This record gives sequence, C-alpha cells and structure tokens, in this order.
Amino acid sequence: MYDILVAGAGIAGLTVALKAAADGAQVVVLSKAVRQGIGSTNLAQGGIATVSEKTDSFQSHIADTLEAGDGLCKLDRVKILTELGPDTIRQLVEWGVEFSRETKENKSGSPFQLALEGGHSHRRILHAADLTGKEIMRALLHQVTLFPNITFLEERFLLDVSVCKVQGNSRCVGAWVVDRRTGKQEFIAARATVLATGGCGKLWLHSTNPPLSTGDGIAIAYRAGAELEDLEFMQFHPTSLYNPGAKQTFLISEAVRGFGGILKNDLGEEIMNGVHPLRSLAPRDIVARAIHKDLARSGKPCEWLDVTHRSPKDIKLHFPNIYKHCLDIGIDITKEWIPVVPAAHYMCGGVRVDSWSRSSVPGLYATGEVAATGVHGANRLASNSLLESVVYSLRAWKDISKSLPLLPRLPKPRKPPVAEITLDDDKHWKSRSTALQKIMWDQCGIARTIAGLEQGAATVENWNNDLDKSLRKQKIVPLGLLECRNRLESAGLILKAALHRRESRGLHYLTDFPDKKESLKKHFCIHK
Repeated sequence: MYDILVAGAGIAGLTVALKAAADGAQVVVLSKAVRQGIGSTNLAQGGIATVSEKTDSFQSHIADTLEAGDGLCKLDRVKILTELGPDTIRQLVEWGVEFSRETKENKSGSPFQLALEGGHSHRRILHAADLTGKEIMRALLHQVTLFPNITFLEERFLLDVSVCKVQGNSRCVGAWVVDRRTGKQEFIAARATVLATGGCGKLWLHSTNPPLSTGDGIAIAYRAGAELEDLEFMQFHPTSLYNPGAKQTFLISEAVRGFGGILKNDLGEEIMNGVHPLRSLAPRDIVARAIHKDLARSGKPCEWLDVTHRSPKDIKLHFPNIYKHCLDIGIDITKEWIPVVPAAHYMCGGVRVDSWSRSSVPGLYATGEVAATGVHGANRLASNSLLESVVYSLRAWKDISKSLPLLPRLPKPRKPPVAEITLDDDKHWKSRSTALQKIMWDQCGIARTIAGLEQGAATVENWNNDLDKSLRKQKIVPLGLLECRNRLESAGLILKAALHRRESRGLHYLTDFPDKKESLKKHFCIHK
C-alpha cells in the first residue's frame, strides 16, 4: 500500500508527489503516457502569473482575475492563489526551474523578465522564453529521480478509483489501473488518491491539447460519486495557428499579443477596435467570440496576428519556439502575419474541490485542470493555471499529511470492474469518438444555442446507452471501448451543464440568451 497515489504526471501531479516524497511518504505516480510526457504542461508556452514588481499588488492580481471570471470566481480561492504566488515561484526555483531573467538592472524590483498577457493590468508573467511548460517539466522530472520513495508507472490507464466502507463511512482506498502495453489490470491501494489527470480539450474537433486530454478524470470522479462544477466553461484560446492538415494544433501564445501583436482581418482592419478597451489584449472569451463572429461574417478561414512592427531580433529572442515552428511551415513572423483561429484550450470547471483540494469523496483529491477550485470562474485569466496547479497541489499534500497518521488499515476490493481487457482496437467506437468531436465543436463551441445543445446531448446520451449495453455483453472488453466511455460520459456531463445555464456568461455564450442574469450568478454542480 502507498501513502499517496497520484494519477497524472504534469505540473500538478508532480508537485504533490515531490512534496509528499520530501516528507517521507511512499508515493506512486501514474502517467497515461511515457515519463517524458506529452501532456498539457509540456505544451504550455506563456508562463505563470504572480506579483513580482513593486508597482503591482495582490489586490490588482485579484481584481484582474475576478474581472476575467465574469462574476463566478470564488474570492477566497483567488486570494489564496495570488497571495501564495511568490512562495510558489520560490519553490519552483528551488526545484530547478530556470525562468527567463533580466539581463540588466530592472527598476521593477524583479529579477525575472516579466511579460504582459490579455486581461492583466501589470507585467506579471514569469516565463522561460516561450517554452515555460517544457522547462518546468524538465526540472520536476529531474527532481523525481532524486527520490527512491517515488514509484513512477508509465503508460497506465486509470480505470476507476475504488470507494469502500472504512469504519462505516465511504472512502476512496486507491484505484484500478490498466497497463496500456499489456491490458493487465492491477489494484493500487493508497491512503489518499489525487486526480491530476488534466483536461478534456480533445473532446472538441479543434484543440491545442495533447491527444490524451479526453476527460478521463471527470468521468472517473463522477462514477465514484464526486461532485462536478462549472463544466459549461471550456476556454477557447483565440490564437491557435491555422495550419490545415497538421496532426497537432499549435498554440500561438497569449504573450505574443502582450508583446504587441495586433489581431487583424484579411483587409488589415483591427478586429478588436470598438469591441473592448484593451483591444487585442482583452480577456480570451471576448477575443475568441470576436474572431468567431468576424469569420462567420466574412466566410474566411482565419484571422491574422501581426507582430511585424517589432524588431526581428526581439521576436526571435522572446519567441524562439514559435518563430521556428512557423518558419518550418513557411511563415516568417518577422515579415508576415500569423494565420490564427480559436481552438478548445482549457477546462475551467471539473471535480468540485474545497480550498484544500478535497473532493466530496473522502480520500479523493483533485488538482490542476481536472479540478474546479473556483479560481477561474466563467473564464480563466491568462497564466493563472500553472500557478493554480502548484498552489493547490501544495495545499492538497498539506491536508493529506495531517490525516495519514489517523487512517486505519484500508480494505482491498475483491474483484476488478472489468473481467478481462484486450488491446484490440474497436473501430466502431473509435469512429464514434471522432464523431463526438464534431458534435462538441458544432453544438457546444464558442457560440451555442439551446436547440443545438439539446440535439448534441440527446445523441451523446443514446451513444452512452449503446456503450453501456456493449460493456455488459462483452466478457473481454477492448481498452479503446473503456477510453471511449470516458469521452462520452464527460461530453454528456458538459452538455448537461451547458443546457442548465440559460444565460451568456464568460465562456458560455448562448445566441438565444445573450444577456447575463443575476439569478444565475452561481455555480452549477452535478453529482450522481
């Protein structure tokens, strides 16, 4: 038995694992991919927001977060996030993260090179050029190798967490896991289980997320009886690179607009003029909707991001990865505009947790993108997510560490949830997964209608019923079918949440209910 099981090996999961291991706990980390990872943290470009300069303040960071969140942020959670920001940066630096630093004396009082991003009133984004996530993962994965009490299991699919009676009360006692290379099931007992499984952007047709971001944690938590919250708020990043035929959508960081990038249409007109006082630096939900509306009007496939007025030297210095990637497909961003379109990027809701990352199921925690801490509200402020992942992961371990000595011996479930699993592909359900992406993009995208959401929800419910029948009939179940189950269950829950909110707020924009309603200025919680 382990003290703590961490499902997910991004910034959130590794933060919990490292702090627990440093305190002597026995830790097991599950990664759906290989150790080096292809997760969302690794792809993060922009950076991590925190108060660093003398002219900035916690109050200002709080105000910017609340403004972006459109009335649904939980103030106490935002205060925790911002006020613990500086300590969080110190922890990351202690772990070896090398943020870009100023090369000359900085009057702001910060040794770090600070960037500006949409919705922020100050330069407060620490970054490592435009590969911040990759640098964070490099440092954290190196730290993992220093702890013999961390067991790292690669290519593991989290089948289900197990909830049993412990001294008369229900409690999570570990999880059933499938080796994606062999199909073998294994129960891993743990005194505390942390879901750090990431997001669900790949439920949509166009997404900046890696292939494995399919909502596993949302579905697994729901089946365990955990409460879910704010699932209607998927953030669509306004500027993904328009490159038809590419296997993976490439993100053009928010920092490019903070650097002075201007959004234009094919006629060269600034599309954000008259839309928002911050123009191209407006919050993401406003920019994404403006692009969506303008493309619908013009019939063009993309908009354009122009940084050609900045010096080539500065562009290459600040965005070496973006510059190289665009150049590789024939676009010199020092001379040409960048073609951009919105894409599904970040789930602001997820497993409902308290300020210590505890879910409604005792013994089950959630942190990172899979969690709904209440920090983001109806729309995430740029670069708050990496900060949230570390802050609330550290708090998760702090809470877990207090309860570990008090726990009795935990029971082990008698049998696995599935009799036998095969690695054979299931073409029928694989095609359903692809069709699901189109439904989510068309019916639950940037602009939505009640009729569209109802149509999508009805289709997904029928598919879920069909899948349940398939699971009951088959003694040997394809792994792909189980993965598809998570996709369909998560999508169905998201559509249900979107149908419940009969107003437009933040990332949830209903063309038939365009106005906000004070009566709906609350969080929508789903549970079994």
